[in-house]
Amino acid sequence: MGRIRGIAFLAIIFSSSLVYGVAVAPILLFGENPARAVAKLWIRMALGALKYITGVTYRVEGEANIPDGGAIVAANHQSMWETLALYLLMPRPVFVFKKELGRVPFYGWVVACAGNIAVDRKGGAKTLRALRATAARRIEEGCQVIVFPEGTRIPPGQTAKFHSGIAGIYAAAGAPCVPAAHNSGLFWRHPGPEKTPGEITIRFLPAIKPGLDRKVFLDQLKQTIDGARPDLVDGFSIELSSSDD
Repeated sequence: MGRIRGIAFLAIIFSSSLVYGVAVAPILLFGENPARAVAKLWIRMALGALKYITGVTYRVEGEANIPDGGAIVAANHQSMWETLALYLLMPRPVFVFKKELGRVPFYGWVVACAGNIAVDRKGGAKTLRALRATAARRIEEGCQVIVFPEGTRIPPGQTAKFHSGIAGIYAAAGAPCVPAAHNSGLFWRHPGPEKTPGEITIRFLPAIKPGLDRKVFLDQLKQTIDGARPDLVDGFSIELSSSDD
């Protein structure tokens, strides 16, 4: 049943995206903020369809830790769900996305027009330096740059090494980093269309302050995210409120 409902959800999302894309295409010409609003409206519709067709809902913990100014937001990656939810939950979200995705109809147009950062993963050191500089500029402008430090989707219950790219952005931007942990992969299965009814939990943790040594930052970020992931820990009790220390 979960597979059938998942297929129905994907069919509705893909078909409605084409209609929606044609309807809102002129809005994309008016700049980043209208394009971002268009994207968020589509995400609300997609998550609504996910709820009513597949029975997958979500809840947010530590909402007070969501940044309202320039920051890095780092999350574990298990499915497409968090790419949608994080974009919706951030005030001025910016994603780092593969350059190839910019050629996907509607999706590619929106992510480009909304000010997200395209990167060529085969571009080498020069591309990485440009990425750090662009991300730092967007953060200085008050955006929240969303990064998945694992670099790829990792199944629930498993962990992976965090790539150093996020440490480069952290050092270049001199900005706080808000860790986020979730268990989306338990309900939005990958690979395949299957969806399992239930409630995804996403937790936002207190920000890691800027200025730490790169290795110290990476270690602290990984420990914080892995230690808060609902699919890894039982009896979760870490303090979710921000600290002024």
